[in-house]
Amino acid sequence: MPLPDGVQTLTVVDDRAHPDGGPMRGKVIFRPRVRTVTSTEHGLIVMGDAVGEWVNGILAVELLASDADGFTPTGWTYEVIERPYDAASDSYDILLAATLGPTVNLATLAPASPAQGAYVTVPGPAGPQGPAGPTGATGATGATGPQGPTGATGAAGVTGPQGPAGPAGADGAAGPQGPQGDPGPAGPTGATGPAGATGATGPQGNPGPTGATGPAGATGATGPTGPTGATGAQGLQGVAGADGAGIRTAEARITDGAVVDLTSSAPWIIATTSVGTPLQCSIPAAAGDRIRVHLSMMYVGAHFMDLALLTSAGAIAQYGASGTSSPLTEGAPELYPSVSFSKAASAGMFTVAAAHITSTGMVTIALAHSGTSSGKVYANTDYPWRMLLENLGPAPAPTSISVAQTSTPTSGYVKWAPAGVALTGSDVTGPFRYLGATGFQIGSGTPDSSNVLPISRYPNTRGTLSSSQSVWSMEFGTDAPTFQLRFNHQSAGCYRLWVDGRRYTDLMQPIGGTTPGSTHLMTVNLGAAQPRVIRFDFYTVPFGGVHLPPGAIMWSTATRPGRFMAFGDSLSDGSAINTGGGAGTWAAKTASLLGYDNCWNEARGGTGYITAGSYATLANRVATDVIANTPTKLIVWAGYNDNGGSQPSISAAAASLYSTIKAGLPNATVYVIGCWSPSGSPATSITNTDATLRTAAAAANLPFISPITGACYDASGTLIATHGAWITGTGRVGATTGTGNADTYIGTDGVHPTDAGHAYLARRIYQALQELTPS
Repeated sequence: MPLPDGVQTLTVVDDRAHPDGGPMRGKVIFRPRVRTVTSTEHGLIVMGDAVGEWVNGILAVELLASDADGFTPTGWTYEVIERPYDAASDSYDILLAATLGPTVNLATLAPASPAQGAYVTVPGPAGPQGPAGPTGATGATGATGPQGPTGATGAAGVTGPQGPAGPAGADGAAGPQGPQGDPGPAGPTGATGPAGATGATGPQGNPGPTGATGPAGATGATGPTGPTGATGAQGLQGVAGADGAGIRTAEARITDGAVVDLTSSAPWIIATTSVGTPLQCSIPAAAGDRIRVHLSMMYVGAHFMDLALLTSAGAIAQYGASGTSSPLTEGAPELYPSVSFSKAASAGMFTVAAAHITSTGMVTIALAHSGTSSGKVYANTDYPWRMLLENLGPAPAPTSISVAQTSTPTSGYVKWAPAGVALTGSDVTGPFRYLGATGFQIGSGTPDSSNVLPISRYPNTRGTLSSSQSVWSMEFGTDAPTFQLRFNHQSAGCYRLWVDGRRYTDLMQPIGGTTPGSTHLMTVNLGAAQPRVIRFDFYTVPFGGVHLPPGAIMWSTATRPGRFMAFGDSLSDGSAINTGGGAGTWAAKTASLLGYDNCWNEARGGTGYITAGSYATLANRVATDVIANTPTKLIVWAGYNDNGGSQPSISAAAASLYSTIKAGLPNATVYVIGCWSPSGSPATSITNTDATLRTAAAAANLPFISPITGACYDASGTLIATHGAWITGTGRVGATTGTGNADTYIGTDGVHPTDAGHAYLARRIYQALQELTPS
């Protein structure tokens, strides 16, 4: 949110300690509750998010004051969204008045009301008293405060309780006493005059109008502010990465050598300039770091050349072309000493070992060569020799994943079983944290008696493996360098692995296996042993526990607040068109965009408001599947399976369902999405159903989003914004028309979204939700 020079800003800082006692780590988003502000000097300014990051436990962000001089409107708040690493997220509002500046500590601000703009700060020392403002007209008797100058006597109102007497003012003409009216709205507060002695406080009367505000006192000088980087436009979300330091770089530019022959040497040696400067570059590194090398130079002659990683003593340890301590006979192909061959250059890569690191923590990459005939490398002012090194850090885990049909873990491994599964030998019960489901039940028969599945979605029974609840997640912490996941293989089984908040893949992956119904072990190699948080998203995977190597332990991860839930049909439950069933639809992606790690998918394909399909209508499922599981944010999206039915019936069913949800979930935030259209030219029955649901949502005081028009309506039914139709054109995958996005986002069945379609819908739904309630 770049701001023009000269406007009133505050620097918000925060130095709170992390719950584990160390410095805070993570990011804080400051989201203004207004879309635009107008300045008499700078014109219209579009407000956007400001993002700060705790660096060594300190956060500092420069923000526009909510009552900055010359700006309208005023009195708005910032929503603060805290996203620390390895700690619970939080969100609340603050009001940043200019009088708090120039610097205010986030830890001293109490949450504010976005509607009222009220705020509270930790009391500081009193500032000097400003000059008195003009006296406001006297209204009905309010609570007795410090005695100020006597105002003119107005018409007498109903006599209030007697407070302490103040100086008598001039008598006004007495009018007849009428009934007391309702209190009027409070006017702006006038500046406080010199305080008199405080009398005992009498009972508070009805508030009267407040006098006009006096001129503000001068603002103190602003302290120096560190430079703030400009905020770029938000791009599409990619695969989440682990947060850490940025890429470290080092560069060598050598120009002190004359153009002379390379030293004649049959063995491989490090190239040097004519004055003995080695052609090499060094960079700080640790064991396991990956060093990427970019080389730029001009050369002639018949010498073979290659990049070389040196030992801590300066000897050649590894050659780039071979990847070993033995060079290829003619070195790196891209450095071949002939212009008769076409050659393509690319960056080199080395992985650092302890033997490569000097006592000062440096690693060196050099240019090595071999040759006894003529050869030259240029390294002078006109033709500099350059090398750029990038330390990418260690490779992220996992380093490998494999699956085998077996129930026997690696020797010595300990089984951490799901709660309720019978223990034998060295088995222990694992502290697994389940997300997206509850009511985990053990199956019957071998091997299913050692596996659990949840029953918190219709038909709410353990049943067969394929009919039990299929979409859920599991999380645990461990310091193991490797582990083995135990599961009962099903043909449709899919998973997505997360390590320390990093998705190994964006899409759900087939879990792999040989024989359906048999126990399999997935071995996940994490590299070096260190504390990590492991998460699996599952689709149709009966879970049998985790095996850890000797000495490794497991712990439960922290429960983070908030529960996102989708309730509807196959648009949320998934289809054969997308990967991973309901775990691969828009629901999980939208939950992630909104900052929820706990996504409950309570949708069932083929169902609707008046359509049961193979299961039950929404009304017959809502009590057990939705209300009993208390979502924080609920999205109801159905209607496509109903659109061929009676509109009055759909209206009545929707009204009843919304009433039940509001009564059962008074604290939840609920949104309704209208009727899906897989085409930019929807049938009349689809547009009619969309209109019916919009009317029912407005009657129930629920926000509504139309996929057909992209229109967003608030709880009163008022149109807030129109973002345009979600699906355009009339094509689909396999039958494209070149007229819209349906060619890419609608699958071969002409109804359900593809994987790309679900990623797209998640973005559209997220933006609509932000339009309705920016949070």
